[in-house]
Amino acid sequence: MGRLRIALDLSCVMEAQLTGVGYAAAYQVRALLARGDEFDFRFVATRPRGGEDALHDVADAFTRRVVLPHAGLIRYFLWSWLDWPPIEWFSGEVDIAHNLSHQVPATRRARRLVTVHDLSVLRVPDTHSARNVRLQTALLRQCARRGDAFIAVSESCRRDLIELLDVAPERIHHVPNGICLDEFDGPLDNEALAALKNRLGVNRDYLIHLGTIEPRKNIPALLDAYSRIRRRRTDYPQLLLVGKPGWLSGPIYEAIEAACVRDARSPAGDVVTAGYLSRRDALTLLRGAVACAYPSRYEGFGLPVLEAMASRVPVITSNVSALPEVVGDTGLLVDPNDVESIEAALAEVLDHPEQARARLDAAERRARTFTWAQSAERLAGVYRRLASEPIN
Repeated sequence: MGRLRIALDLSCVMEAQLTGVGYAAAYQVRALLARGDEFDFRFVATRPRGGEDALHDVADAFTRRVVLPHAGLIRYFLWSWLDWPPIEWFSGEVDIAHNLSHQVPATRRARRLVTVHDLSVLRVPDTHSARNVRLQTALLRQCARRGDAFIAVSESCRRDLIELLDVAPERIHHVPNGICLDEFDGPLDNEALAALKNRLGVNRDYLIHLGTIEPRKNIPALLDAYSRIRRRRTDYPQLLLVGKPGWLSGPIYEAIEAACVRDARSPAGDVVTAGYLSRRDALTLLRGAVACAYPSRYEGFGLPVLEAMASRVPVITSNVSALPEVVGDTGLLVDPNDVESIEAALAEVLDHPEQARARLDAAERRARTFTWAQSAERLAGVYRRLASEPIN
């Protein structure tokens, strides 16, 4: 028997501005390729207008590579509603077809594997538009019906699949996300950090939030807690929000503007929005922060929290969904629906920095147990197991 042939639908790595899902897929695939030639990987993707290829430099590692420009919506509707055309038209005959982001590939004979990153449209539907809830709910239900197996990026996500979509537990495989250790080793580039701060108008210590500006991230509650801290301290840090505008972000930006006090000390404002930044710039700013504040209402995993732990930056995050699973006892957990809880955690980090620093060794050690190499090894085991199961 030859190598297992695996078609990877990597449309999520073709965006012009990668966010968590795209970065996770790109890093996981790189780690898979670094394992050697156990598998025969074929690259299939649709690319949006203006999209870039985050895996272009490893193109030669794929036996076949097919990119269909401007066909994302076509693929979405054809695969979702008609279960056609089969991915084998583009990949050639394969044993497994794996979509790394929430859609079941149409196949002729290949086993269908789907990575599910979160079920936020079902768990916190008020953080999405009605249209997105409708479309994504239908998509997830089709995944549950048509998928042969599922990758859940956390135990919390696995439980959600069972509870919210009635997926049989034996069809779900827990494969956590990870970090690339090389990005966090070595000293911080202080010159690059100073240049970034100067460009953005950050002129003193700062708290950082990393993530798309959208309702699930709970930024208005963070702003309320930050405003309370600002009223009772004279040495409060700035709050830096790094991330591109997302859905339903208009009211959030209005809240940001209302909180953005400007004076001689902070001509750019106490609350600074950086917009979308390159991976390198975002991690440089993360490593230079006083703390990472991430009081999200729901996360399927929470990569920014893990990256803050690897950066030796104190973490303030929520006590819901997958976030406690990632942080353990190395950060401060808050009730995302309670502004006073968020305020108390911010005050704890600012008033007792030595206690926050005391948790950093444990946080870094914990972060280093979540690596992309380990994630790829677990995923390889899923491929072997899925290929060995009899076809119904």
